[in-house]
Amino acid sequence: MKDKQIAVLLIEDNPGDARFIQEMLAEARDVSFCVTVVDRLQTGLERVAAGGIDAVLLDLSLPDSQGLDTFITVHRRVPHVPIIVLTGLADAALAVQAVRQGAQDYLVKGEVGGGLLVRSIRHAIERKRAEEALQATKHYAQNLIDSSLDMIVSVDGNRNIVEFNWAAEETLGYSKAEVLGKPIDFLYADPSEGARVYAALSNYQAYTGSIRNKRKNGEIFYSFLSASVMRDANGRVVGRMGVSRDITERKRAEEALEESNRRLEETLALLKATQQQVLQQERLRALGEMAGGIAHDFNNALSPILGYSELLLDRPDHLANKQKLTRYLQMINTSAKDAASVVRRLREFYRVREEDEIFLPVNLNHLVEQGIMLTQPKWKDQPLASGITINLELQLEDVPLISGNEAELREILTNLVFNAVDAMSEGGTLTVRTRHDEGYVVLEVGDSGTGMTEEVRQRCLEPFFTTKRELGTGLGLAMVYGIVQRHRGTLTIESELDRGATFIIHLPVHMEQEAEKKSLEVAAVPARQLRILAVDDEPPVLEVVTAYLTADGHTVETANNGVEALQKFLGDSFDVLVTDQGMPEMAGGQLAAAIKQVAPDKPVILLTGFGDLISASGLKPAGVDIIVSKPVSLAALRQALAKVAAQ
Repeated sequence: MKDKQIAVLLIEDNPGDARFIQEMLAEARDVSFCVTVVDRLQTGLERVAAGGIDAVLLDLSLPDSQGLDTFITVHRRVPHVPIIVLTGLADAALAVQAVRQGAQDYLVKGEVGGGLLVRSIRHAIERKRAEEALQATKHYAQNLIDSSLDMIVSVDGNRNIVEFNWAAEETLGYSKAEVLGKPIDFLYADPSEGARVYAALSNYQAYTGSIRNKRKNGEIFYSFLSASVMRDANGRVVGRMGVSRDITERKRAEEALEESNRRLEETLALLKATQQQVLQQERLRALGEMAGGIAHDFNNALSPILGYSELLLDRPDHLANKQKLTRYLQMINTSAKDAASVVRRLREFYRVREEDEIFLPVNLNHLVEQGIMLTQPKWKDQPLASGITINLELQLEDVPLISGNEAELREILTNLVFNAVDAMSEGGTLTVRTRHDEGYVVLEVGDSGTGMTEEVRQRCLEPFFTTKRELGTGLGLAMVYGIVQRHRGTLTIESELDRGATFIIHLPVHMEQEAEKKSLEVAAVPARQLRILAVDDEPPVLEVVTAYLTADGHTVETANNGVEALQKFLGDSFDVLVTDQGMPEMAGGQLAAAIKQVAPDKPVILLTGFGDLISASGLKPAGVDIIVSKPVSLAALRQALAKVAAQ
């Protein structure tokens, strides 16, 4: 025999699912269900609000509502009616949230059978019966209220106090008889706080949060309140109950923490401003050190040029010795190239290897021999003058060619030799060796000097880090590391305190590429004969450029400034314009732009001492086709002319 009929409201917009659920409930053996089906949330709310519904089966995906908000809306409207979520969303997190919000159960369509659904509805009904039974335990609950250590205060629909337990009496200073039947507002330090709590409860929402209460003696204190709506067995609101605890000490601690945080934020802001000031000062100091370091190395590069040129001028008999003359001229040419590379250092820290940058084959042993000769005053002559002896051990194995930039690779050796000598203030042994190691050529530069601590070894490649105080700039090893990286090599440092240091560099073996062949061919062979207008306000530079061009058979007309060059260009016919950038009255970029307006297809080559910086910044002047850095070499000028001639 079946029990009395249970009224179920099914809110489901899928007709097939609705029929299936109705069929499952109709097949229940010992219980009879009266199922009302609606397909919209709003319709369901209207139906359940009308009363007579024992349980709600709720789909969370409806045409007028989606997700957990669907359940929350129904639960807030009729919190006294048990709700069972019946949805196609197999989402464990969503299920937990729904149950926490008050759902009696969370069932997934396709995974629920008739037996499970019936049991879930019965559970909801039993919950309702439990609420009715709760009324029978009112006396027991009263005892619990009275014995609670938390303040418990209940009010009726008019906000008049109807319950005031022992803990409330002790904390607030009022007796129960004094407060029963009185509006609760006098217990709040500010009536607006009570209004905020009551507003939440009026919307059938629980309230939790800290508020300020007022004791009978007028003292203000903080409490943490958890308030909710009370209903009778029929679901009607009969009052509001609040449970609170004195948290004055905790609140004071929080306020102290907030004040501490405020002061900390002020301190951090001041520290940040100070750091910015220190950083700016450090940048200025670093700029000064960089300038000093570049000047130092530039002077080193100029020394062989001055020395060998003075020897040739002072001793004309050397001119008759062809072998010695050739060697001196080679050293002057090499040192001049190295001096030019020093100027380019300003961008070496952040510059990476350009994709079209071509590394040529380099004989590392020959380069080492050159470097040792160039640095001989540092490791031999100067120490001997001070009574210090540094022995050189040169161990050069037969190694293959490597790919690289000779000036940069020579700079690596120069810096490492100088560092090694500085580390041997009382003399020692400088060791330079080369060897072949599976696709790499290895360069090792070692010394028997003071060595490094582990901390110094870890930081010695950082820009501006130095242990030489005012004698060092901290730029040398940073430059070395940057050059090694651009050559796709590796740098390893082996060192112990008082046991010297060895710098080990692996550089890839040279792999000839078609682009390199073309570059070498372009550099070696002059372009077809051209009529060229050359412009520069520095007569020595203009003379050198003219000599380069006329030696290759080109016809050259010169101008000393941009205005003169523009007049000559407009009055004659030229194939190419080769111009300096920095000139009075009209700069090279302005001249190029003016010529492009008259002859858009006429190629312009810009010669400038700022070529590397302009290329690195990407700010090439409009109208300029190719930028060539000063000091310009014959090969670089040939290559530029060949490119524009091909175009």
